[in-house]
Amino acid sequence: MRIAYISSDRGIPVNGTKGASIHVRGMAQALAQRGHEIQILTARADGEALPGFRPGIIDFGFDRLLKDLRRDIRTHGGDNIGNEAYSLLLNTALADSLRRLDDRWGIDAIYERYSLWSWAGLHFAREHNLPFILEVNAPLVKEQATWRELSLQPIAAGLERLVLREADVISVPASGLRQHIEAVTGRRRGIHVVPNGVDLAVFRYPQLPPESMRARLRGRFVVAFLGSLKPWHGIEKLCRAFRRLHAKVPAAHLLVIGEGPMLGYLEKTAAELGPDAITLTGPVPHQAVPGLLACADVGVAPYPELEDFYFCPLKVIEYLTAGLPVVASDIGDMAKLVAHGRTGLLVPPGNSRALAQALTELYDDPRQRARFGSRARRRAESQHGWDVSAQRVETFITEAAARRAKLADPPPVMTGAA
Repeated sequence: MRIAYISSDRGIPVNGTKGASIHVRGMAQALAQRGHEIQILTARADGEALPGFRPGIIDFGFDRLLKDLRRDIRTHGGDNIGNEAYSLLLNTALADSLRRLDDRWGIDAIYERYSLWSWAGLHFAREHNLPFILEVNAPLVKEQATWRELSLQPIAAGLERLVLREADVISVPASGLRQHIEAVTGRRRGIHVVPNGVDLAVFRYPQLPPESMRARLRGRFVVAFLGSLKPWHGIEKLCRAFRRLHAKVPAAHLLVIGEGPMLGYLEKTAAELGPDAITLTGPVPHQAVPGLLACADVGVAPYPELEDFYFCPLKVIEYLTAGLPVVASDIGDMAKLVAHGRTGLLVPPGNSRALAQALTELYDDPRQRARFGSRARRRAESQHGWDVSAQRVETFITEAAARRAKLADPPPVMTGAA
């Protein structure tokens, strides 16, 4: 099957290091390995594709006229309206790319990672009676309005309701997101929870970091945090918990892999605790992550109390795959990922004291750490490979295509005597 995979979010470089970038590549590669032809249409294709990456990448996001228009709108209406209008108008470029791809290749299905403002994929699918599968990873209108700025909110909300209602199938990574979609649209059918996946092969044979990094971590009790450094990832609580841990366990070392707006807070904490307490790697290529995690003793996901927790944290699945015991906040679907007392420990969200106690417990009991880590790796390999996720998506597409084919068939003509 020839699948057009759409990723219209300009904040997600397909070849980048973000978790969203890794997710796009992982799903696309897994579908390709299952025998499908994949073309990724993206508004941002920074850098070169990784070696062995099979799907093609089409960049539709650098249209000169649209960029000129964006500059003029920003001049007269402000940066945010300019950016939002540009993203909305990118649908014209996406529609043109879809038409040209279909003319030379022939599209059998549309699979889209939902992004604000994007509707051309749905329109093309309906115009050609193709299955339209929508992958929704966050309530983007609510998230944008809460954490950033949303000038054209009525348009964004209207488009969100449109694509959520009209998609043949919706795939979400966590049950909280399914509940959000049900509340927004009233839709009850065709919404399926498909947890995030991981490239198992990369973790089986990790590329270890340079000797200088290994020497820095050797002999330490290394607590790893992987991901973007954002407030809702619990960075402040992590730092408070680590201060407590470090006071009891001077050999404790915090390894932070990633970048983001909380970097300054982490740098201040590192300066307070001394040069041997915290390592901040900054952004690293994804292929370097397994090797860094191989140097750790435990992985943490210290989420604060959040009203709506709709994540399926990729970091947690990567910790499990690396064979690390996990200490995580007991929130959302986390208990479905981390089996408390078997692959890790769950603590109340936002409770830095409980987080420090759980880390101390794992430091004090190396055998328990080893048991948790071994079970974690087995669980990840059986449940969280990208192929498991891709197999489910493949089923969604096949079933939706069959339903679409029935819609295209004319009703039988009834004949007989009057």
